[in-house]
Amino acid sequence: MSFISLSDVYFSYDNADELFAGVSFTFNNSDKVAIIGDNGTGKTTLLKLLSGELLPTSGQITRGASVYMLNQINAADSKSGGERQAAELRNAFDSFADVLLLDEPTNNLDASAREKFFNDLKYYPFGAVIVSHDRELLQKIDKIIEIQNQNIKVYGGNYDFYVAQKQAEQENINSQYIDTKKEIARLNNTINIAQNTRQHHESKQKKDMANSKRSRLEANSLKGKSQETEAKKRNIIQKKLEQQLNLQQTLSTQMRNDKIKIPVPNKSFYSKELIQISHLSFAYTKKPIFNDFNFTMYGRTRVRLVGANGSGKSTLLKLICGELIPAQGTIKTFGKIAYLNQDLSVLDKNKTIVENIMDIANTTKHNAHIIAANFGFRGDDSMKQVRVLSGGELLKATLAAVLGGDEQPDLLIMDEPTNNLEIKSILILEAALNQYRGAILLVSHDEMFAKNIKTDRTINL
Repeated sequence: MSFISLSDVYFSYDNADELFAGVSFTFNNSDKVAIIGDNGTGKTTLLKLLSGELLPTSGQITRGASVYMLNQINAADSKSGGERQAAELRNAFDSFADVLLLDEPTNNLDASAREKFFNDLKYYPFGAVIVSHDRELLQKIDKIIEIQNQNIKVYGGNYDFYVAQKQAEQENINSQYIDTKKEIARLNNTINIAQNTRQHHESKQKKDMANSKRSRLEANSLKGKSQETEAKKRNIIQKKLEQQLNLQQTLSTQMRNDKIKIPVPNKSFYSKELIQISHLSFAYTKKPIFNDFNFTMYGRTRVRLVGANGSGKSTLLKLICGELIPAQGTIKTFGKIAYLNQDLSVLDKNKTIVENIMDIANTTKHNAHIIAANFGFRGDDSMKQVRVLSGGELLKATLAAVLGGDEQPDLLIMDEPTNNLEIKSILILEAALNQYRGAILLVSHDEMFAKNIKTDRTINL
């Protein structure tokens, strides 16, 4: 059997913090394995270590397998990006390498190209190691490896298995945390009782000495022995308390704190026509993208646009938002509309989270801090400048500004919102949209995402 083996591997870029510290695992040519983890944890770096493009800082990588590396393709144009991605995937499968190394292989692929990839992967006779946040793809995987705390954790099943295991882990952590809180309270109570008992004894000893015929030297000797015994007991209890406090701190960092709170605004959402498009025509070149196109969308509905790359999905969103002007026809919109593009470029990168919330939600600084806290930005975190935020933080900050106040939009327009998000951020986005009461117009290739936010109408362009 061909394989790539990592043994006690450490890696860091230059003098930066270590991405991996003591990783050991064997990838063989019989398994389809997925690598997941938060942005910045080293998913792509791990692929490059497996391919030999990067060398470990220390440790050993034994490569007894041929590999084919497909790097992530980032393309501004989904059609050209999808065509390039499909061509690269054909080359990968045609290589018949022992282990394919694929970085976000389903990015930019339309529905038909995705199905072809899933089928090719299923019947590929050898192994694959795939970095992906695509949950439909993760359902078709033999093992999932999660990068966390500079190491890896292996889950021997597909995405459903991973979710069940993570939930069990979280329940165990929560249970341990509750037990630790109880033990800390018990130890503190023991310390308080011991302190009160000691004070009572000292008071009693003073009275006994005053009334006793014992020599002062004898009384002081007995008192010293008692204090020495009590000090030992106090030290033992204090040591146990410190251990429990340290454990509580460790468990606290492991507990998920991704819940966000979207308020139910006082406003009533627009329920009539939100978008009315009549006889729309548009073309970038001589070939028309839309010709006599008609579309109507009502409030409180969730509509998904699907179609092949180049069919005009993103173009239609830009026409609705006024970023593009139709050649012919009319586009009328009603109510308040917010547009989240793929780059999440709604926020001013040179302002803080709170300042952006004040601007976009049209609210006071005090209310902006409350909104920021509802989305997990408390204290100094709310004063971070947007340009330093991670991908997940940028998503939460954007949602806070757009959906966190009382003046929520009647319609939220989103273009491939899950494309550049890790799984944790996708789950946060789903939770937010399921609290939001307004309408949604969505372009997305992510079937599970569309299902989870309960889209009720699909239009194929």
